[in-house]
Amino acid sequence: MPNVKRLTLAAAKRKIAAGHCKLGKITTAKSKTVAKGKVIAQSPAPGKKLASGAKVNLVLSRGKH
Repeated sequence: MPNVKRLTLAAAKRKIAAGHCKLGKITTAKSKTVAKGKVIAQSPAPGKKLASGAKVNLVLSRGKH
């Protein structure tokens, strides 16, 4: 699984699709270091070998507030 952290949702979706995986659950969280709308975390972790069609869950930044 490629690293999609700090990418926009659109860019992360493209990278996930290119890795033959599917977008899973999307949640949001506050972040002081990652800009609003960008990926804070992903599960499974980057670098992990996934089966084709596996779902990748993302946490998007809501910004500082």
